[in-house]
Amino acid sequence: MLRLAAVGAVDDGKSTLIGRLLHDTGQIPDDHLQAALLASRRRGLDKIDLSLLTDGLQAEREQGITIDVAHRYLTIPGRKLIIADCPGHLQYTRNMATGSSNADIALVVIDITRGIRQQTKRHMVIASLFGIRRFIIAVNKMDAVSFSESHYDEIIGSLNALQHDLKRVNLELGEVTAIPLSALTGDNVVSRSRHTSWYPGPTLLAALQEVRPRSEVKLPLRLPVQSVIRVGSTSRRYTGMISSGQIVDGQEVTILPSNVVTHIDGIWDASGRVTMAGPLTSVSLELRDEVGITRGDMIAESSAIPRVDDHFETILCWWSTRPASAGNKYLIKSGAKTTRASIGKIETVLDMDAIQEMPANELGHNAIGMSTIETATPMPLDSYATNRATGSFIIIDETTNATLGAGMVR
Repeated sequence: MLRLAAVGAVDDGKSTLIGRLLHDTGQIPDDHLQAALLASRRRGLDKIDLSLLTDGLQAEREQGITIDVAHRYLTIPGRKLIIADCPGHLQYTRNMATGSSNADIALVVIDITRGIRQQTKRHMVIASLFGIRRFIIAVNKMDAVSFSESHYDEIIGSLNALQHDLKRVNLELGEVTAIPLSALTGDNVVSRSRHTSWYPGPTLLAALQEVRPRSEVKLPLRLPVQSVIRVGSTSRRYTGMISSGQIVDGQEVTILPSNVVTHIDGIWDASGRVTMAGPLTSVSLELRDEVGITRGDMIAESSAIPRVDDHFETILCWWSTRPASAGNKYLIKSGAKTTRASIGKIETVLDMDAIQEMPANELGHNAIGMSTIETATPMPLDSYATNRATGSFIIIDETTNATLGAGMVR
């Protein structure tokens, strides 16, 4: 399973490209095709508008833009894909961050007639911040410039300059594959184009088949405990979803934050008793010893336990219209653990236009900055760079329960 975030500026053709990919691989049910064709005709078009295959909300179809994160599923030879079509508008930064946080790869769509715009840069910065290290750059609308190699080379030059700018703030795009294509005509999407004989690289479909999902990277066991249930009169089982790694019957584990060491004495999943279970599997466990465990504790691999701390540095993505500043008190939730917390200090804010860190004492709406967090109780945390699941958290308003922002442990 490969998770892909499709990002880019408004009207650069993200939704149309995803629609083309789905259409040309035969993934669209007939009734959906007919509905999109009828909607296209109502707009006065003589052929199907492929963007309608992904823009699902009525408001999106009326405005011709993507607002929500639209998830689409695609099966290609060798793997399955979950595509998150992320909105391009600035005010939907929260949705963009949500789409990137679970993705293995970013598909960045650039309109060759407009070049790399500020929205494009912002999305690439956010994707890089959220740990994406594999980018496919879809240089779209090549048909509008007669498939000009020189126009394509200008985009590549701009990409190289952007990568240089990102290094100033300790970010990188990692592995980048740029593809000249046209979502409208289908050139280099699924089939190779006869108009780009100067381009030796893969089609979009071929590039997606080559990507290695993050799930293949082996990480140590992390299991946040969701609940404790009683079985019979004496036994207790501890339930939760495995965030990373695998759990094996008889394995030595450490309970955090108590640091008690014990062994697994039984594993159950939806099918019954098993001898092992892997990531994203919901399980219930019995332990060999009597151990005091509550919701929010973590069962971790003894040879690679995370840090347990009540003070840590973070990258904060702030979504509330009320600014975040030092001393503000909130709830933070990571895994199954929720605790009171306060912002210790706002260190810097990331200037998305200039791509540089600036001194700051607060974070405004849609701002991203570096800060410290102090929690009322110690939390087991990894750095986000090494483990997304246990290196991230959300910030919650104690009064309204509204989600105000998200953070990544540095």
